Amino acid sequence: MKNIFATCILVVAGLGLGCAPEGAAEPVRNGNELALAWSTNNAAGKQILQEKSEGIFHSFRYLRVTAVQKDQPVAGAVTVVTIEPSSDLKVALVITKALSLELAATLTTNDSVAANGRVKTIGGADTNLMVVSPAVLKHKDLGAPKLSKELLHEIDPTAY
Repeated sequence: MKNIFATCILVVAGLGLGCAPEGAAEPVRNGNELALAWSTNNAAGKQILQEKSEGIFHSFRYLRVTAVQKDQPVAGAVTVVTIEPSSDLKVALVITKALSLELAATLTTNDSVAANGRVKTIGGADTNLMVVSPAVLKHKDLGAPKLSKELLHEIDPTAY
């Protein structure tokens, strides 16, 4: 009797796992590829990219810092103006989170950073500007990818 009861519990538990709702995680898109596609497209292609990318989460690497503007666009926020190297597109990262603000305080011109965030606007009044808001600075980064494969501890010094 105990074996039948245990078997029934396992079967019900197995069925329950199969019927559990799936997590709906949003895919992370490559912001460097978006910047390159933007810079190489015509006006019609840029319109399509603009419609498909605004509000979508993107990840960026190798962004070279050109300016750090404090209290922009609101008090307490920092806007890090960067250049994406493959396209020369300006990427403005609007930083509001505490850990990212600490990292932003250490940045100087010509540093490179890696970041994540939602594309708020691309194009618009300044056709060579992408605004990422809210953005999270991940870490200071290399200026460009290595010719050989990067090691994890070179990307993230806290990795083991």
